[in-house]
Amino acid sequence: MENKKVEKVKRRMTYTQLILMIMSTSPGACTTVEELQEKTGLKRETIILYLHRLHERGIITRHWRYLSNRKIREYCLKYKDELIS
Repeated sequence: MENKKVEKVKRRMTYTQLILMIMSTSPGACTTVEELQEKTGLKRETIILYLHRLHERGIITRHWRYLSNRKIREYCLKYKDELIS
């Protein structure tokens, strides 16, 4: 029952809204492309395109995260005070 509700909400949201919602609920408001793929079911290329657009608009920042000797790109939401300045 819960999955049906989640799927219904996902169908009504735009890709941008879906990505921002998932990023805002993740720890530290940061996530990777792989994590977004798992949670949204979108293609990698689509997610990268939307993340690029969000970065150009100044809504997110990009950083590198090191996990088990691997360098992974991490995308983080800017905080309200960072968006205003």
